[in-house]
Amino acid sequence: MDTTTFFLIIIVLVAIILVAVGIYLILVLHEARKSILRLNNILDHVESIIDIVDTKIARPASSLVGALAVVKEVMELVRGFVQRKGDSGSRDGDEYERHESKQE
Repeated sequence: MDTTTFFLIIIVLVAIILVAVGIYLILVLHEARKSILRLNNILDHVESIIDIVDTKIARPASSLVGALAVVKEVMELVRGFVQRKGDSGSRDGDEYERHESKQE
């Protein structure tokens, strides 16, 4: 067997292996593309669900909590003014009594 024939057989075998590897690589990349597209669709769906939860539930709940906190503060101020107006005693005693009731 001549060396040129031997090298020709080696080159043909390497070429066949490279073609097979190239075809396999194309198939793997195609499958990876499909998987990434599916993952992208899932993430888009999750993002739309999060947007719906944020706009329909979270924002109104936070504004409702904020509004209720403001109403609570106003009611406490009004209650404090009414108590002070009704009390004819000294202010120091009133402060001491309120401080004691908060600690209990």
